[in-house]
Amino acid sequence: MPNIGIIEKYTTKNLLVFFIGVLFVFIFVVFMAQFSRIFTYAMTYGADMLWVLSTMAYMMPDILALSVPMAFQIAILMTLTSMSQSGEIMALRAAGFSFKEIARPIFIVAVCLVFVMLALNSWLSPLGRAKVEESKEDIASKISKVNVEPKTFINLGDWDFFTEDVDKKHKTLSQVHLSRKNDDTALSTRINAATGKIAVGKAGVSLDLFNGQMQRVDSVESRKIITAEFDKYNLFIPLTFKAASKRTPKASELTTLQLIKRLRLGQDDPKRLADYRPEPVFRLSMALAPIIFFFLSCPVAFVTNKKAGRASAMIFSILFIFGYFGLITVGGNIGEKVPFWLISYTAPLLPVVVGLIVSKYLWRKRLSN
Repeated sequence: MPNIGIIEKYTTKNLLVFFIGVLFVFIFVVFMAQFSRIFTYAMTYGADMLWVLSTMAYMMPDILALSVPMAFQIAILMTLTSMSQSGEIMALRAAGFSFKEIARPIFIVAVCLVFVMLALNSWLSPLGRAKVEESKEDIASKISKVNVEPKTFINLGDWDFFTEDVDKKHKTLSQVHLSRKNDDTALSTRINAATGKIAVGKAGVSLDLFNGQMQRVDSVESRKIITAEFDKYNLFIPLTFKAASKRTPKASELTTLQLIKRLRLGQDDPKRLADYRPEPVFRLSMALAPIIFFFLSCPVAFVTNKKAGRASAMIFSILFIFGYFGLITVGGNIGEKVPFWLISYTAPLLPVVVGLIVSKYLWRKRLSN
């Protein structure tokens, strides 16, 4: 009978080869998608390449948190279907090894990845997201370049700027819309103009707006709305400004310990607390993905037709990944919208519960054969 230690090392080695290869592919795809978005943001506000690279470094924990469970899912099925196609599973079964013994090294790797995912989701990813948002806010407050594009929202200091069309040669605009933020004297201030001209200097952005309307909602009496029409309106927006108030972090930017502390104290407004409640369990469900994928994938791989091989592995991987993350999204939405506290805290566990039920059925079916 073959030594169980040798078999475990062999299976683990094959699994890690597939896992690392697929992980690099996922990291590259997600990284490039995020890089494109960050690079566009940098070009809009004139940030240098060092800012882009440092921001991407902050995003790496988030990229890993998304890529690791998907890569592991595919690696499991690729490893076991490869062993099945080569007759190794059959040989091990003939030598007296049970399915549980064959799958044990994969389970050990899954447990290790759960701890990695807990560190990523509970600590590193929230810190990274907070750093990214702070970095974006900082670069937007020190604008060194304004690249105006049609049908694109641009943050200009205290204003959000949008225009339907731009003539860059003559620097003329059409259908201009501006909305002011961080205004202590009004709930909202909006300016709409049919046409306009833009001039960007070192000190700031100068806008000449024509044939438009300004609307202002009073900060004390929300029913009091001031509107004024104009033929011409001049607006100057400085390129360097100081934020009027400290940004309130989102639930996704707080570590799990910070979320638990805020929930225990209950000092935030009800809407924000409703966003906080499902977040810790949501992160736990994400962290448990490797274990659930293990329980789902192994019995499927053991019965996969040899002729189908890796094609079947990829199809099942896609189904499991979309199913699991789809249920996480559904559970998270239920947790945010249902006011009952028990559902708020437990709804994100929906994919874990469904995954365990389905995997129990698959293992029972596999072991009964």
